[in-house]
Amino acid sequence: MNKQEICDSLRENYSTFVLYINSLTTNEYIFCHQQKWTAGQQLTHIVLCVKPILRVFSMEKTAIEESFGLANGESCSFEVLQKGYLAKLKLPYTTSDRYLPEIPLPNQREILTQNLTKIIQDLCDKIADFSEQDLDTFCIPHPLLGNLTMREMLYNVIHHVQHHHTVTQENLHKNEKNNH
Repeated sequence: MNKQEICDSLRENYSTFVLYINSLTTNEYIFCHQQKWTAGQQLTHIVLCVKPILRVFSMEKTAIEESFGLANGESCSFEVLQKGYLAKLKLPYTTSDRYLPEIPLPNQREILTQNLTKIIQDLCDKIADFSEQDLDTFCIPHPLLGNLTMREMLYNVIHHVQHHHTVTQENLHKNEKNNH
């Protein structure tokens, strides 16, 4: 994907997630299935995860290089990154405390979804400051996948919200099954 396709995918996937979260009843938003995260926690987790990406994309390029280094090769495709992420999720891991969501109050939903939408727009604005080559040159560390190019990290940001959207839907679907 080029920069424009990445931004289009970011906007589309995050907008779809936000619309879904906003369509939930309060009971659905706070529902917890077998100690899985509530929809509100899924939303909070996504916000916690994209904020640091925006911070990195807001840094000067020299600071990114000094902090995280440069890539050794080319960026992998979206599909390869997605498969690698899903494979890592099958292994034992723990989510870093900084990305663990507290249970948000139902009245925080609107603020969280507005914040997430703004972060994604700001991220797309910052992506414009980088060339296609920059996205394949500069690295960003991922807590589960290790060092990724900026392009690979953006692929992960796209996939990550898709993954959590699916998990949220599955948890609520299990609730519906149990109630019928």
